[in-house]
Amino acid sequence: MPLPEPLALDALLPLSPTAWLLGGIEHDRRYELDERPRLGLLERYLSPGTERVPAWRRYFQGRFGVRSWAPWPRLAWNPTSCEVTRASPTQAFAPRGPALSLSSPGAAIPLPAALMELLSATPADLVTAPEPELLGVTRARRCPPWKRARPVTFARYDGESDRFKLLRCDGSIAPGALDRLSVIARPPGVPRPALPLPLEPAPSSRTAGEWVPGVKMLHPRLLWVLQRIAAAFPWRTIYVVSGYRREAATSYHDKGHAIDLFVRGVPNKSLFRFCHDKLHDVGCGYYPNHRFVHVDVRPFGTGHPMWVDVSNPGAPSHYVDSWPGLVESGALVQGGEQ
Repeated sequence: MPLPEPLALDALLPLSPTAWLLGGIEHDRRYELDERPRLGLLERYLSPGTERVPAWRRYFQGRFGVRSWAPWPRLAWNPTSCEVTRASPTQAFAPRGPALSLSSPGAAIPLPAALMELLSATPADLVTAPEPELLGVTRARRCPPWKRARPVTFARYDGESDRFKLLRCDGSIAPGALDRLSVIARPPGVPRPALPLPLEPAPSSRTAGEWVPGVKMLHPRLLWVLQRIAAAFPWRTIYVVSGYRREAATSYHDKGHAIDLFVRGVPNKSLFRFCHDKLHDVGCGYYPNHRFVHVDVRPFGTGHPMWVDVSNPGAPSHYVDSWPGLVESGALVQGGEQ
């Protein structure tokens, strides 16, 4: 097999396990975390619409599942034995010692004799050489225009507002979205913290389960809920009446799992119907004498819990079994938001 013409090394990146990534960045390519070796801790951030991933899906997308099978060979190398020297434009680069090989997930693929002689590969390198995906990232796919989620505008009772994307094209949480929504949902009187939030909770806030004083990180599935609401009522501002509440010890608000909200220009009856009919494992509360609808995320298999609370503002809760034009019966079965 004829060898290619000598290459100018001044135009090439040094051969290393990250050369493919650096070269792609120079060509303005986008990369994202590889979903195949998913961690359980990140599952709810990658698929916020699913409270619990079924076993079959874990196998299919896991380390040893079908998605990890690759029928084509991959370029692999041993970083400890691969070294590239600078040469003039008329000289080809020369790896020192065993360096490059082609391997598949199961077995090594023999190279043509000319390349074997050039690269000096040995069977040991074919077995131990790591694959280029050392950083756990893959090239991002282009998102079709019809799948791109629009930014959503949120507002608080005190006039503070923010506009940002909740989810990415693949359904995972958009960068910074959880921080910004958690800040919008903070209790009254808590100063707005700087964004982005710290990578770790503040030591002074850990006892209260807060990330920073007065701000609790919301459940990731709430972003999926709000994205569904924003898609059902597009181009409308979502007003957050109440999110995280410190004093609600037995409520989903204390856990950061609930938000009281209303959508500008949308009747609360329509918002409640959408919540109850379209969102699974989500609690929906209707309050005729209040301005908001309550939504919270529940464990897998909860179904479509709902209730109607006819209490006045500041008064104890009073649940009823039905409400004209909204719920015929059965609202008392759920037992309210507690």
